[in-house]
Amino acid sequence: MREQLVNLEISDDYHSARDKMGQVQVDRILLVWPKPTRGQNVPLSRRLDVLLMHRHATRLGAHLGIVTDHEQIIEHAGALGIPVFDSVTTAHVSLWRSRTSLRPDITKPPGHSKSLKLAKHYLDHRTKIRNNNPRLDLIRGGILTAIGMLSIGTLVLLAIPTATVTLTPKYSNFESQVNVIADPNITAPDYDQDIIVATSENTIVSGEVEIEATGTSDLSIQYASGSAIFTNLTFQPVTIPAGTAVSTSSRLEPITYVTQHDAALDGKRGLITVVEVRAALPGPVANVGPSLINRVEGPLSKQVAVTNRQAITGGQTVTVPAVTRLDRTKAYDTLVNNLRGYGFADIVANLPSYRLSSIETAEIKDVLDLNYSHSIGEHTDKLTVTMQAIISVTVIDEQDAYKVGYKTLQNQLGSNMELYEDTVQYSRSNASTNQLGDIFIQVTTTGIAAPEIELSNVNNTIRWKPINQAKRDLLQTFALSKIPEIIIRPAWMNRMPWLTWRTSITVNSPSYTTN
Repeated sequence: MREQLVNLEISDDYHSARDKMGQVQVDRILLVWPKPTRGQNVPLSRRLDVLLMHRHATRLGAHLGIVTDHEQIIEHAGALGIPVFDSVTTAHVSLWRSRTSLRPDITKPPGHSKSLKLAKHYLDHRTKIRNNNPRLDLIRGGILTAIGMLSIGTLVLLAIPTATVTLTPKYSNFESQVNVIADPNITAPDYDQDIIVATSENTIVSGEVEIEATGTSDLSIQYASGSAIFTNLTFQPVTIPAGTAVSTSSRLEPITYVTQHDAALDGKRGLITVVEVRAALPGPVANVGPSLINRVEGPLSKQVAVTNRQAITGGQTVTVPAVTRLDRTKAYDTLVNNLRGYGFADIVANLPSYRLSSIETAEIKDVLDLNYSHSIGEHTDKLTVTMQAIISVTVIDEQDAYKVGYKTLQNQLGSNMELYEDTVQYSRSNASTNQLGDIFIQVTTTGIAAPEIELSNVNNTIRWKPINQAKRDLLQTFALSKIPEIIIRPAWMNRMPWLTWRTSITVNSPSYTTN
């Protein structure tokens, strides 16, 4: 089998391609299209080009085949019945389809007579049959016209009319109350359990409080004094300087006295001298009877002896205010309450209006500094306490609480009632804490609701019914507070439209009914 391989170039057109195909009589001609680079046009890609080359191959008596991957050329070749291959090798090993003739089929249909006389007789006979009964044709035409007019009228009757239906449901006022608890230990609200998230806000405050000391204490203000007799125990002169300490020895705790001036003893054993002494500490405890001072302190204890022949008197005390443990506790508690109030006021002043808290949640998170002016038992008229501390306050979001109130009202209404959003109003109590220390508020939610009306049910109820019947059926089927308003256009129509989409339904809201 003879075959001619023709490689086309990018610059080829029909004439150059036909010249390459030549006039050689071969059995098959295989045209190979080039692969253009980016930006180049594919040559001979029109349907006309492919058709002309197909005809030229047919005139040469050759079967035409194409090698290309261009979709447009593949489409043209498929329409002309030209086999297409993806490579020359595939074309060599594949069977080619038989050639499709490009000439029109002018073969006469079988069974038709070639006689003109018979054909004329057939046409004349058909004409006579059609014109045989003109009255019947008139009736038939009238019937067809009536059917057409009736169809048009029915179509107009169904498609043109429109209706506007206005419904006013029976509205009712509803109210619900719920205690909303704020939990600082959760991260997401649980509206089903009436629990919302609480957060903590901190601030640093300082304060001071001063209270009256309620305790009393004895204050020694007078020193006991008297005379002491010193006796020389040696044969040497002895000097007793001022400030020499002497004491008693008969008590558990010796009482010390001090000489008030210098004294001297001659160098003769048994000589005595009288010296004035005063108690070292004020108070009546130093008041002692005669002969109770009998001890000399220091190095003179080996040289002289001491005694008092008369009582030592004059020591006195007075009662003055003093700090007690209860005073310190009271001052601390008072200051803590003050700081809680200061911190709460500071935090709340900086909160947006929708966030709220309770003074009961304010607490001292940490004490940074604490000072008392006097210790327990110390003499003073007033006790002063200063403190710097971190105050923590629990804060809740009012909007979260209102969401719980809304959900509670929705649950109260049920699924068959529709709550009108623009009528919902909220009120709340002040935030407070319960016995467990949780912060809570009571939310009251009010709103207007009506039985839910499905528009599809309304359409099905009034479809193709007279206006009065449609109004009666609507009043019986749905909970309405007044007779429905129905407007049909054109005005001469007395029935609701058959096509439901031609009916517009409006359900009045509570705000409309109050206007």
